[in-house]
Amino acid sequence: MHTAQPTQVLAERIALEQIVHNLLTNALQALSGVRASERQLAIHIEAGQGVGVLRVADTGPGIAPDTLPHVFEPFFTTREGGLGLGLSLCETLASGMGGQLRAQANLPRGATFILTLPLAPGP
Repeated sequence: MHTAQPTQVLAERIALEQIVHNLLTNALQALSGVRASERQLAIHIEAGQGVGVLRVADTGPGIAPDTLPHVFEPFFTTREGGLGLGLSLCETLASGMGGQLRAQANLPRGATFILTLPLAPGP
């Protein structure tokens, strides 16, 4: 049995909570558009090469290839009634903490958001 070690990153607690909350909320909203038997949400955390990495992957309808480059633009949304500010804010928060937020398509369907933040110095 493998016991995972905690991954500690340099981050502002409230900003990190906002990012994680937004990514999970978006994934759950995306999953509401597919049949219950096809819904999957995976959260993966790892550390390596000086960064901590959080991946939030879903099997929702995904992000169209022509839309993918725009998902972090302010006021860009594909959700009816959406403001288009959540991912833009999350990307700004991540970069303000020395990190990065990226999006990519899953195959055969869905999306993955990848947050990288600098690792905290060891004890």
